[in-house]
Amino acid sequence: AVALVGCGNVGEIHRDRLLAAGARIVAISDPDADALARMAASLPRRPKLFRTERDLLAAELVEGVVLCTPHGQHARQIEAALDSGVSVLCEKPFVMDLELAERLVERAKKQDRTLYVSFTRRGRGHARFLAAAARRIGPIRQVDVLRTQPWLETHKLTWRVHPEDGGGFLLDNGVSMIDLVVHLLDEPCVGAEAILRRRGGVEVDIECQARVSFSSGATANLTLLGDCPETTERILLFGENGTAAWNLREDATPELYVKPKGGPTEQGNSADFRALTPDEAFVAALRGENPPPLHDAATALPTVEIVERLFQTARWE
Repeated sequence: AVALVGCGNVGEIHRDRLLAAGARIVAISDPDADALARMAASLPRRPKLFRTERDLLAAELVEGVVLCTPHGQHARQIEAALDSGVSVLCEKPFVMDLELAERLVERAKKQDRTLYVSFTRRGRGHARFLAAAARRIGPIRQVDVLRTQPWLETHKLTWRVHPEDGGGFLLDNGVSMIDLVVHLLDEPCVGAEAILRRRGGVEVDIECQARVSFSSGATANLTLLGDCPETTERILLFGENGTAAWNLREDATPELYVKPKGGPTEQGNSADFRALTPDEAFVAALRGENPPPLHDAATALPTVEIVERLFQTARWE
């Protein structure tokens, strides 16, 4: 039995994934009565309704909660759930303070509770294809990432443009690309710097140019544009023994390939590499099935460290 905390658009995505994984959603919470009613009406069995996660946890109805709430609320809600003996699947970006993240991971371990983070790209076929390709063409010298979206237009009337709620394009979307780079390279970060820009009169970052350095000498260059008319995602890997890439554009066939040094280009099929989604893995963990630790919060700590460094050293323009 699980609960959804947060009944907005992201909550609806997790609802569908949880139901597909065979979970029973028996409780939901949201301070917005309309969102709460819409979510309740969309479930196969009417859940218990709560206006706060505190009241939901006090009812002792569930083994796990899925947090689909503003980023700035995650730490408090994770602590409350763990204190209640409840496992947690938290929407990315988890928390962006490394010391706090480490404490939460350790608390979950001591209490023998699952703490997962929903970095969905890790389990997607194109990302796992690139990870396998990186091992073939490595050592990797450079990773270039471009991510664009009409994010500001979509979210300019939501909490995502408010600093106190943990808003901004880097935390909301760019963090997923940083996390993917971390898992492609699988080595310690030794440096991170960024230029952040505001646009549209909001007080959070909408654009980011970031450079991350790793212990082997590899570098990752990320361009994150949250005020772009087209959604695109491009990842290029340059290794000592070849190249690999993923290129996604609207209204175009995605491109996924690896080209080993001296050999022909090999097209990838992302369907062959798919892993469990965070929701599938979370439900499996609650059932005691011991899924691979792909989504364990401990594996998110390197990403937390990088994003914390980026904000600490960022130059705003």
